[in-house]
Amino acid sequence: MDETGDPKRGSRIVLAAQQYLGKLGHVANGVVAVTSHWADGSRHLPLGVKPYRPASRLPKGRADPAFHTKPELAWQLIEEARAAGIAFRLVVADSVSGESAQLEARLYAAGLPYVMGLRPSQGTWQEVQDAAHPPAFTPAEAAQRLPQAAWQRTIHADSHGKALIRYVAELELGPSYGPDKGVRLVAATLDPATLKPESTWYLATSLSLREASPAQVYALYRLRDWIEHFYKPAKHELGWADYQVRPERAIVRHWQLVLLAYTFSLLVGALPTTALAASPSPTAEATGGEKIGPRPYPRVRGAGRLERHAAARPQLALPVGTPAAVLDALVARQPTA
Repeated sequence: MDETGDPKRGSRIVLAAQQYLGKLGHVANGVVAVTSHWADGSRHLPLGVKPYRPASRLPKGRADPAFHTKPELAWQLIEEARAAGIAFRLVVADSVSGESAQLEARLYAAGLPYVMGLRPSQGTWQEVQDAAHPPAFTPAEAAQRLPQAAWQRTIHADSHGKALIRYVAELELGPSYGPDKGVRLVAATLDPATLKPESTWYLATSLSLREASPAQVYALYRLRDWIEHFYKPAKHELGWADYQVRPERAIVRHWQLVLLAYTFSLLVGALPTTALAASPSPTAEATGGEKIGPRPYPRVRGAGRLERHAAARPQLALPVGTPAAVLDALVARQPTA
């Protein structure tokens, strides 16, 4: 992507050669979902979801075998994506996962580059040689000590095409972060003079300067915006939190159905306008003489069915054209693996 983060020029490079996997946690009726998503700057698909069980709800607390932290769940989702053959260039994560040393070590061991958020107050260990002039200990302190001339003005575009002006800079923080170290620290802000926490982001990345400039690192991190765009329709249109079940297994299945509904909506939107029209209607011969006409949707009683084993026969699925028409739409868009 170019230095200014121009989406018109940069998105073509991303679409051709770069793919990403992001993750984020969201709450639904007190149950936290950790999800994984694939995005390339122009398209997005949800991949998987796992429930987060707070230690207070488990018999043995944090020592319970069923307890997993959110970064651990995120790693499980990453492993599942790799096992499924989903190609992606790097991992993008928020500060919840970005401050996990265990997740960072696993990404290093797997050879997966990353861009992950850090809190402004994330501390570092370092030696203080002059007590009268201590070094910066947090990303926020490092950014505050940076001269104004070090900030680079960049122009991005939001989902509506509106120009977003951001200032980015490379930071150095103790022995852990720096442009010549294994992990870099990049800051992006709306106003470098005030560095307000709500409009300033601190990003740790394993990408070298040769691989990505500070502006490009921030542009990669903004791929997480696709996840926020997913949750708006998932919550308001597809009923992400609108369930009347309590067992965890049933809640997770509800979430999985929402992910499927969202994905099928994308597929239907990708269908050519003539594909469905060309699909032949069932004839009397094909249906054994049965009369074909509009039918009411089958009514399923009991939300507890979501917790049971797989049904013996499908009850809720409705066709969206012939399989060939659906596949033709995917082939035309040249999806990844």
